[in-house]
Amino acid sequence: MQNIYRSIAVLLAALMFVVPSVGAQDGDEDVLRVGLRQLSTFDPALGANDPEVMFNQLQYEYLIAINADGNLEPQLATDWSVSEDGLTYTINLREGVTFQDGSAFDAADVVFTFDRLVEVGSSIVGLMGQEQVGEDDEGNPILEPTWSVEAVDDTTVEFTLDQPNADFLFGVASRFSMILAEGSENVNELADGDDPYVNFNGTGPFVLVDYSVDERATFEVNPDYWGDVMLDGIVIEFFGDDQAQANAIRTGALDFIIKIPNDLIPTLEEEAGLTVVQKPTNTHPVIRLRVDEGSIGEDVRMRQAFKFATDREIVNLDVLDGNGTVANNDPIGPSYGVFYNEQENRGYDAEAACELIAEIEADGAGNGFIEDGRVNTTFFIGDTFEYPDVGVVLQDLWAQACIDVELNVVPENVYYADGENTWLTTQLGMTAWGTRPVPQEYLSVAYTTGAPFNEAQWSNEELDALVAEAAVTADTEARTALYDEISGIFFESGPIIIPYFRPVAGAYLEGVEGLDMHPFPGRTDFRTVSLDN
Repeated sequence: MQNIYRSIAVLLAALMFVVPSVGAQDGDEDVLRVGLRQLSTFDPALGANDPEVMFNQLQYEYLIAINADGNLEPQLATDWSVSEDGLTYTINLREGVTFQDGSAFDAADVVFTFDRLVEVGSSIVGLMGQEQVGEDDEGNPILEPTWSVEAVDDTTVEFTLDQPNADFLFGVASRFSMILAEGSENVNELADGDDPYVNFNGTGPFVLVDYSVDERATFEVNPDYWGDVMLDGIVIEFFGDDQAQANAIRTGALDFIIKIPNDLIPTLEEEAGLTVVQKPTNTHPVIRLRVDEGSIGEDVRMRQAFKFATDREIVNLDVLDGNGTVANNDPIGPSYGVFYNEQENRGYDAEAACELIAEIEADGAGNGFIEDGRVNTTFFIGDTFEYPDVGVVLQDLWAQACIDVELNVVPENVYYADGENTWLTTQLGMTAWGTRPVPQEYLSVAYTTGAPFNEAQWSNEELDALVAEAAVTADTEARTALYDEISGIFFESGPIIIPYFRPVAGAYLEGVEGLDMHPFPGRTDFRTVSLDN
């Protein structure tokens, strides 16, 4: 009976969106309707997930963009050059560009934006380069950038590095590096008065004209945009449920959806008038244990026990029908070619896991997470893709290996916000990590000491040194050797399990033309999209 009620509720949720598009109401307008999960972080320098990135990318732009093929291309920059020693990056800027408030874009805005990334603690500073200069009163590392930026003149900026960085331009082009107007305050905060969207001020192709929290955001084309845009506007409808989102595109209430869970793909592929597109990516779920003092994974034997208790082949078969690529113990997947280390995993061995857990308990360790030879804790999961299903499979596998977990599935926009029982605070959690253009970004923002997204609170001096060396190593063979060493550290003592790397799927309605979904779907460029009504 509960299933019947749930089905009715899902159908009603879909019917709420069976409304004509703006284009259907007014033949003179082409408005694309996009379905997204709800937003959690609005600041362009901090919003890491697809919904926030897409929301912001409609309004703001990058100096350099990363296109759907993973290549760098100019946006607010026209071109750039690098000195022979690799320490000076000179970037020339596009002229005649204005922000939505009418102010002119120039080099001062670029300097302000990148200085602000440092000030607000954006995770991308790690990829661009930073070093530890001390510790605070609590022993946390104090990090400072190893680069600076200055305006040479109104149309030229210069980045100066303390040491070479093979991935520096990918930091400049990161999803966090959208350009703000100099002096911007209260960025992306709703304002009182006649212009509530005055703090949403970019140079991008669209302008926010209406926003209703957790319901929809309406954008109109920027009449002063410097480039070509085919659409008249975009409406984002926010959903908390993948099934309702899929039903909405089936009924024609949406034109485009992203990050479709694997179990919904076959039914959408059968729908007339729908095109499902899948992109190979390095997207993956990370199962991680906190390892700082007093945490569940402080003892390395506990980390190894969880690895023995996880059958990656079974997870891939049960959840993705074998369509994923079985992963190892580090975030560098096969899409990175020679950088991928194909070392063997610890095979599923429930007995070995139980023995390790018994050893930890006998030694009086375990930090209160072991009782009578069994681990007991809560497993927190962000409701993304099919990851709750992964949790169910793991719960069964782990139970056979002396690990008992209670599943707690948290809505995506809540799990990736600040607070207790979120991705950065839980003892045992599963996190959705999207694809990145270079593997160094994962390492620098999530796994080095003091990194802003180091959700496991892991600190390994040898790893830190290798990651720092890889950052300045441009030679492919030498960098491959460094990544192989890094992979070995993850194998022996790393606090994470990655069951598989998955493709990312989206779907669009018949009549949508020129859409090339980005492997990181939030970075999809809508300027080339048109509607054939």
